[in-house]
Amino acid sequence: MSLPPIAALHPDRPDELAAGAAALRDGRVADAIAAYDRALERLSADGQPEQRGAALLARGLAYQLLGDTSKATTDVLSALNVWALVRPDWASSAMSDLAEALSGAGNGAADAYWQAALRLAERSGNVGLQAAVAGEWGRHAARAGDAVTAVALLEKSAELGRRAGDDAIVAKALVNLARVELDSGRGGHAMRNIGEALARDQRGELRAATAGLLIDVAAGAFHSGDTAHAELCLEQALSLSGNDRQIRERTLAALAGLARARNDFAAAARYGEELLDSARRGGDLTVAAEALHDLGRMALVAGVLDDAARRLTESVVIARSLSLDSLAASGSRALAEVSIQRGALLRALGYAEQAVILSMGQDDLEACAATLLLVSAEAGRAGLDDVARPANDGAAEIYRLLERDDLVQVLSGETALPVEGAEARTNRLEAGLEAARSVVNPAANSDRL
Repeated sequence: MSLPPIAALHPDRPDELAAGAAALRDGRVADAIAAYDRALERLSADGQPEQRGAALLARGLAYQLLGDTSKATTDVLSALNVWALVRPDWASSAMSDLAEALSGAGNGAADAYWQAALRLAERSGNVGLQAAVAGEWGRHAARAGDAVTAVALLEKSAELGRRAGDDAIVAKALVNLARVELDSGRGGHAMRNIGEALARDQRGELRAATAGLLIDVAAGAFHSGDTAHAELCLEQALSLSGNDRQIRERTLAALAGLARARNDFAAAARYGEELLDSARRGGDLTVAAEALHDLGRMALVAGVLDDAARRLTESVVIARSLSLDSLAASGSRALAEVSIQRGALLRALGYAEQAVILSMGQDDLEACAATLLLVSAEAGRAGLDDVARPANDGAAEIYRLLERDDLVQVLSGETALPVEGAEARTNRLEAGLEAARSVVNPAANSDRL
């Protein structure tokens, strides 16, 4: 989740200054110098000292990045002379502009400019500006992975924002601080800051960002076993998602996963239908394929085989068109289970073999081997050796590829057994089948959040 900016720091400035900052941010130093040259040609030394000082300082910085120390020094000294009578708050904003451009380019010199901007803001006596500069610096520190610096600056921003009576700055600082704390494993601190941020976010600007945080808090609570807290966070996230389709869909997917985990398939299906409807309206085929897959598996568990087959088939078709091979493989394995329950064992073998072709990772291949074992066992019981044998051999080949010699030994000799050894063959299959059921059982996938 992207961190929300603290405030718009910069006063109106000519387009050339904005273009120069954008070029610096993208690492296009020569373009930045050209933009600042154009700005300086148009700016009056007497009437526009703030903008002229900003252009000189920025061009000096660009020369410094190119290694031209002489030109850099000349421009920086000229900027300081021009800014001698300029208000510190304007200079602070201009310095923040450069610091942000450098931060965007991943340049280590950015901190020096942030420090200068903060000192100028302090000299101005403008507490709100100090809060904004500290918050922006903290946001960039968080994005750079410097959690210690980020926490210190964001806490400072929140405190200064409270002193200035600026709820918007406080709220943004607290949301950014909560993100850093959550990433550092301090979920309790994060929740307290989220609560205050929501209370201060009077214009609702941070609803989507806060909802995203709550989803992550819910995931942490779920994996620690606190499902009640996870559900509470998700319900609050859903109420905050508003028109943000991405956040809403993330929340619905998480709520569906939580419902599956507690075996509340009715609620899971309800959330899944909402998710599917949102994805279709938004034209997001990936999310639609995932939702169809989960709805199909739930229909399989409920024994509604026609619905399961319809949804899973559509999911596989979409997944294959988008090269989502792992999702298509999972859907194919589920379709194999549908076919098993319908008694269409040859078709089940086809779906299971299709899943193997689509599988790449070890987990997918292990699940495919387990599905093939299910097909083999059911076909063996039905006396369909022409289905049972290739299914068994396919599972054995996968386990051999995965170096699971224990399972290969269980399944080996399957085709060489005499007719009177059918009972022994069935016993061997049952031994592998116990592990197989735990892999392909749809309920085993219900703990995703």
